[in-house]
Amino acid sequence: MAIIRGIAMSDKMTPREIIRRVVAHRDAPRIGWNFSSEHNDFIWVPGRAYLPPPPDPYARWGNHEELKKLTGFSGEVYRDRFGNIYGRYGGKTKGECIRGAIVEWDDFEEYKKRMPEIDPSCRDRLLSMNLSACDKYVITGGASLFSALRDARLMANALADVLLEPEMVTAFLDCIVEHELKVLDYIAGTGVDAAMFGDDWGTQTSTFISPESFRELFFPQYKRIFEAYHERGIAIFLHSCGYIYNFIPMFIEAGVDVFQFDQPDAYPSERLSEEFGDKAVFHSPVDIQKVLPTGDLELIGRRAAEMCEIFDKNKAWIAKDYPTYHDIGVDPAWAKHAENVIVERTKLSPDGSI
Repeated sequence: MAIIRGIAMSDKMTPREIIRRVVAHRDAPRIGWNFSSEHNDFIWVPGRAYLPPPPDPYARWGNHEELKKLTGFSGEVYRDRFGNIYGRYGGKTKGECIRGAIVEWDDFEEYKKRMPEIDPSCRDRLLSMNLSACDKYVITGGASLFSALRDARLMANALADVLLEPEMVTAFLDCIVEHELKVLDYIAGTGVDAAMFGDDWGTQTSTFISPESFRELFFPQYKRIFEAYHERGIAIFLHSCGYIYNFIPMFIEAGVDVFQFDQPDAYPSERLSEEFGDKAVFHSPVDIQKVLPTGDLELIGRRAAEMCEIFDKNKAWIAKDYPTYHDIGVDPAWAKHAENVIVERTKLSPDGSI
């Protein structure tokens, strides 16, 4: 039996216990692994499985002439359950919202009526999966706040609303949060360890709104959700693309346990570890903009090794893959090289010791 700082651990500590210790900053024996291979401490439970299928015949990508005529868009389109219409070309991207459901704020009442009822059988399905007995860390999806506003109003309007219509922004966020708290009632106590929330808050160099506007409008809403999840024993992961350095302390204050950054070297990783490594964990690949796309295996391997050292003190890193390397021009073999370096440097010995 291995001993870490006086804490006895079985020789076969499960991946779930390792990640729980990483997230809690509680003497984890190694960093976390979240690769699409055997080196994976996680199991993902689809986050929107509790929603009934949308009744809209346009809820799948296609050449829907009515929607194309409405938007003037010539590519593939679909409409989500809220009434937002998305477009893409060539079926190669996730698409972007091209017409929001709330064209004018007078449309908000209709938007609220579209908030979906939760499938009452959801909790039974989750319980039937016996997630509490799983040896891997169980994570599911959470809501988006800023992204929901951005889609419903489109980006330019959403940013203007933050300054010109703060009361309507608050009413909109209240609607999203109330629904998410209903979702929590269905997933709490089913064996789920964490929920991944996602909002892309940054450009390459800054955030879309000021810290003052974030503190006033969005911080209270995040804090309300995250505190409710914590009270039910569920940790908080937050994905955000872009550079959000000024928001990190507020997100930690609101209750974020783990930040999912795909571009950690925008900060860079050294700064994340030094300033926040004792307060939060970072769930990241080797940087997908500055390192992996180079194809330089020497650079990729060196940076992977450096990140192991950077986050070693607090074990504040969960190393991961990017889900769609082909979208960003990265050969999966380059990413595999990074994974191999990380695993070799952080794996435990056969008896479970460091």
